[in-house]
Amino acid sequence: MAQIFVGVDGGGSKTSAVVVDARGQEIGRGSGGASNYQGIGLEAAVTNVRKAVDAALAAANLSDKPEFALIGAAGIDRPQDQSLWQQALKQGTPLAHEVELAGDFELILYGLPEKMGLGLICGTGSIAFGRDTRNKKARSGGWGYFFGDEGSGLWFGREALQASVKAFDGRGPKTALLELILNEWHLTNPANFIGEVYGSGEGSRGVDNTKIARLARLVFQAAEAGDDVAKLLIRNATNELAMSLKACDKSLFFDRPPGLAVTGGVILHSPGFLDGLVKRLQAMMTIGEVVRVEDPALCAAQAAQKKWAGQR
Repeated sequence: MAQIFVGVDGGGSKTSAVVVDARGQEIGRGSGGASNYQGIGLEAAVTNVRKAVDAALAAANLSDKPEFALIGAAGIDRPQDQSLWQQALKQGTPLAHEVELAGDFELILYGLPEKMGLGLICGTGSIAFGRDTRNKKARSGGWGYFFGDEGSGLWFGREALQASVKAFDGRGPKTALLELILNEWHLTNPANFIGEVYGSGEGSRGVDNTKIARLARLVFQAAEAGDDVAKLLIRNATNELAMSLKACDKSLFFDRPPGLAVTGGVILHSPGFLDGLVKRLQAMMTIGEVVRVEDPALCAAQAAQKKWAGQR
């Protein structure tokens, strides 16, 4: 039977799973829906993780049970969250002979030398975190869309909507964001934002966070065209994220400038955003290498293989 290992990166928009062999080489990949259980419920989140893993195994043309699965998912960094997940995963066919759970943010530290330093996830949600030479951990931000997650896609979407309706009402400066959002949602009247955001009619499921988060790219589009409101939102986001990273650094001990690992669609794929963040952070503290982690699921799978090998 082949020795295989799986890593899972579960976020607020999608779940990715990667299977690697005993050398850590990728042999299969799959995806599923969101797996932040605090947003969609535990049953749906676990189901989406299973779907992603099953798809990765199918892509590798394998039916063997993995030796080790490392699952990093949004919203499961606390022991009580992990306990709920472990119980849910025991229902039905085991995912692997051994399963380890972690907050999704811990995965990207495997991209740094010695797996320590600072990390930032900035996608649908956002969180800053770190681990030092004494294995002490710290986190900042990540309080969720309602009163946190500054600089995330959902934060940008919410801020863009607020700026747009203020402009429409005459309570705020004019901004190109209003027209961009109307076009994005194929609307002619901002009054229809209410139905788009909150839902309307019988069977409405409330706010679609993924849909709101997709508006983030419009902020960067408007800023590129010179919109002052959009540029201010980006500056605010950059400052908030830099302050979160600095807060983590203050709680930890490093004998040299810590490296910074980053991942998430907003920070990796928005024009100039990462460069602006690094510049702002460098004004606050000294940092080491900045590493873009394009594939946290692969990092997790390779970490699972190394953990298993280290136990032998």
